[in-house]
Amino acid sequence: MVSGTGKVAGEGSARQDPNKDGGKGNGRLPGWLSAARAYALALVPLVALMVVAGVYFDATRTRAYMAEVRADLADRMDAQRARIEGRVTGLSLMLRGLEAAIEADPGLSQKRYAALARFMTRDNPEILNIAAAPGLVVKYVYPQEPNAAVLGFDYHTDPVQLHSVEAARKTGHTILAGPLRLLQDGREGYIIRMPVFLHADNGTRGEFWGVLSLVIDAPTFYLRAGLVGRQQSVSYAMRGPGGTGAAGPVFWGDPKVFDQQPMVQDITLPYGSWQLGAVPAGGWPTSAPHAFWVRLAMLVVGLFVLGSAGLVLFLMRRHRDARAQLLKAIGAIDDGFALFDAEDRLVMCNDRYRSFYSVSADLIRPGVLFEDLVREGVSRGQYPAAEGREEEWIAERMAAHRGADAMVEQQLEDGRWLRISERRMADGSIVGFRVDVTELKLAKDAAEEANRAKADFLSVLSHELRTPLTVILGFARFLSDRKSSAVLRKLDAADGAEAAALPEAFDRYIEEVGARAGKIETSGNHLLMLINDLLDFSKIEAGKLQMSREMLPLSELVVDVVDQFSAQAQEKGLVLTSEVGDEQVFADPIRLRQVLLNLVGNAIKFTDEGAITVRARRQGDRVAVSVEDTGCGIPAEMTERVFREFQQADNSSTRRAGGAGLGLAIVRRIVELHGGEVSLQSFPGKGSTFTFTIPVRSQAGASRSAA
Repeated sequence: MVSGTGKVAGEGSARQDPNKDGGKGNGRLPGWLSAARAYALALVPLVALMVVAGVYFDATRTRAYMAEVRADLADRMDAQRARIEGRVTGLSLMLRGLEAAIEADPGLSQKRYAALARFMTRDNPEILNIAAAPGLVVKYVYPQEPNAAVLGFDYHTDPVQLHSVEAARKTGHTILAGPLRLLQDGREGYIIRMPVFLHADNGTRGEFWGVLSLVIDAPTFYLRAGLVGRQQSVSYAMRGPGGTGAAGPVFWGDPKVFDQQPMVQDITLPYGSWQLGAVPAGGWPTSAPHAFWVRLAMLVVGLFVLGSAGLVLFLMRRHRDARAQLLKAIGAIDDGFALFDAEDRLVMCNDRYRSFYSVSADLIRPGVLFEDLVREGVSRGQYPAAEGREEEWIAERMAAHRGADAMVEQQLEDGRWLRISERRMADGSIVGFRVDVTELKLAKDAAEEANRAKADFLSVLSHELRTPLTVILGFARFLSDRKSSAVLRKLDAADGAEAAALPEAFDRYIEEVGARAGKIETSGNHLLMLINDLLDFSKIEAGKLQMSREMLPLSELVVDVVDQFSAQAQEKGLVLTSEVGDEQVFADPIRLRQVLLNLVGNAIKFTDEGAITVRARRQGDRVAVSVEDTGCGIPAEMTERVFREFQQADNSSTRRAGGAGLGLAIVRRIVELHGGEVSLQSFPGKGSTFTFTIPVRSQAGASRSAA
């Protein structure tokens, strides 16, 4: 731009004195020629681009046409292969019926044989004859009249035919021999040979009876298979006589087909295969149809585009460069940017801004009012905070926008959070930025949730630890202080006649000590359970929870757990049952017991009446174990929360059931370490069903410890 301006200024001063040197010898080009050269140089990249685009388009068109030719050829080959395989398979199946008749009656009469063969050759003109050779000597042939000379032919006397006969006998498979010259009239043909074995009494293959031979006329076979007989747009060739596939020579068609990078397909025979090769008739095309006219049209269009581009470049070059620089600067900003004029209409914005407001992106165009964007966004549900208070929310948003002096946080319909910063400029326009603070917002919310969970956990844990400790300390003082026991005080004051009642009083004291010691034991077990849960969870978090898996009967483990809780269930009047089959699972018995103890214990804890049932059913390579209860149930919004550490459906320290909130979190972690899943289905007031899955066999690569 600077050099161009300098040139224009220099040219202006030269024109002021055109007679100084006659416009010659000053070393400068005329103004129009200099501008033309500048624009020509500017158009060079466009010319190069158009040439590249033209070559690419022509090459792409040629490739597309070649792909279309190859796809069409592939379809034709599929159909041709299917026809050939269908003919060969159909002819082979005919022999299968004749084989069944011979197996049923090895001494088949010539008349019966002729009747069966006549039925087989009907509507199959490619079949020349069907011969049967018990003991490898031809005894039957149909039709008999033109093939009478074949009767009595011993395959042992012809090494060439004996080779394929012996191959059929040794392999037990149907063999397609050929193409070869037939004995009857020297024409080219194929012979399908099928070995016949008589069934033994035990159902296995028994004695070798002989061989069936179906002689096919090759030209008729090719005609029936669609290879000849009509104008072909494809040149075919086949190789692999005798079922040798790609390893064999070409036996039909032009051998040059396989030298022209043909498409090939294997034709499956009863034993072995042929390989079919194909190329378009006349060879592969080198260009798409009408290539000359298409290229000429591309040249004309290119010249038109060049002319138009030159004109546009001449008229808009400076304006375009300035605007392009501004838009590039705005587009390079990672945050959303928007500029509204003094009338609050959109002047420009970047793509980032549009991506944030994708719901109303079709309205984001220069000239639209900011208020219209806000109102339409509210009507389309773009702002969750506006639901139920639309007009009030719009008023608040417009006030903040017009003030343009505050930071606003805004949630979008996709869950993202934006921090909006807007400032008013001297001309009354407003420039605004939208920064995506979703990760920061989520991190903040997660930290607050973690703090709340921590506070709830400490509150719960302090209550859970204080209660059993109070019981233990209180009853321990009872054992150490004689005055705390009314029975001992009475014993100390006994004299005379009262001393006779000492044994009975002592028994009451023992009962009292036993009862209070039982409460101490219960409280101690409660403390031990809390500590074990904390230790297990810390091991899981550290990846050090050891898993010793083995194949074990699930029913024994479930019955043991049910027996362990039966007394506790009876005390509450609950029916505790199990419905488990003889499934074997691959699991750690100690940890699986821990899962069952936790789930069944929770079910009893939160069920006041009704029944608790433990069920198991096979699901593919896993067993699904469910614990169903008729307890208080859990609200739907809490079903995921109960599996989080240090949380329960009710986190208050005054809830009726104890626990630190780690049990179900440990259950989920243990099941996941086994490669299973845990789910919960619950209805408040009706009960809950906890279900987890365990693999039924060892899985390759399964880790024996938490990684």
